Amino acid sequence: MPTQQSLSQRQIFGMKRESLQKKVENFYSDTQNAAVVVELAIAVMIRNSFVVGDFSLLFAELIHEIYLHTEATDLLRRFCPFFENYFDHDEWKLVKARMFKNSKDYRKLNDSLCGYKKYLQEKTTPVEKLDGQQYKLISVFEDANGKLHTWNLGDADPEIAIEKADALLRLLTTLTIFQKAGVRRFVKVEKSDIVNCTRKALVQKEKVQKDDEISEEISADTDMVNSSDEMSISVANEEGNVNQILEKEPLRESLSKKTHETAPSSLQKSNATATMTEEQNNSTSRKPSMALSAYQKSKAVYKKPKSEKQKDREYKEELLKGTKYGKKNKHEARKKKKKRK
Repeated sequence: MPTQQSLSQRQIFGMKRESLQKKVENFYSDTQNAAVVVELAIAVMIRNSFVVGDFSLLFAELIHEIYLHTEATDLLRRFCPFFENYFDHDEWKLVKARMFKNSKDYRKLNDSLCGYKKYLQEKTTPVEKLDGQQYKLISVFEDANGKLHTWNLGDADPEIAIEKADALLRLLTTLTIFQKAGVRRFVKVEKSDIVNCTRKALVQKEKVQKDDEISEEISADTDMVNSSDEMSISVANEEGNVNQILEKEPLRESLSKKTHETAPSSLQKSNATATMTEEQNNSTSRKPSMALSAYQKSKAVYKKPKSEKQKDREYKEELLKGTKYGKKNKHEARKKKKKRK
């Protein structure tokens, strides 16, 4: 049977129940190919017997229509015993009468398939008993050209018996709908294993909260000590020949002003560099931060009341002391002082 007329192998063994049913119904509506639908039904039965999900009695209405109304063929007869539980007692009598002229022929065929029927009707392990574990059936088959290929089936039942798995895989080799470039895929079973494929999360991306979603009160002293933001400050001397960049911790403008006005002068000196305002521009096209001259800072940030003039001067001097220029001037000042003496 041409592969183009049937559903793909991945669809048959990978789609969810509702989607697969709709796909098969649309296929039969377009093609009226009863033989392919019967083999599709057998393939779904095999899947249902391997996995923990429920794929039982799929597209039962199509099977009813095919076995009660379409012309009997050898393929329909060959797989007929597998569909007994799709019909009630009276309907099944009609099916057997349509498919087999001699009741002995049906009994003989049914006896040869009873082992497969038993395994197809067995229930698999409930998913609740797997404790969140997931398993996969990995099998190796030989195709009609003798080449090996692998077939994987997800959501496999880890408790399946070896005898049952062997019987179901051999039943799969009787289907002709699985082909690639006109070559049958499932001809001979080479090996099969069930492996645990449970996914374990190791690293998860942390959720980032926006600044406007964070609402907490921070004291001025704690904020000055623990602030983790960094900012560059450029301090220059009167001749403009020094440009030393220092990395310090910033504070919000409101806290900076409040702290500078209320804190003791000693605390202001030790934490003076923490009074820069935090930049809160979240634009992706943000320009690189540039060092600002200590004598050219924004008035909105460094504007001080006139009564605080002395404090502002001491603040700038404290900044200057931390630079190489400040240390150099301090050393030169000492030399000049000694010479004067």
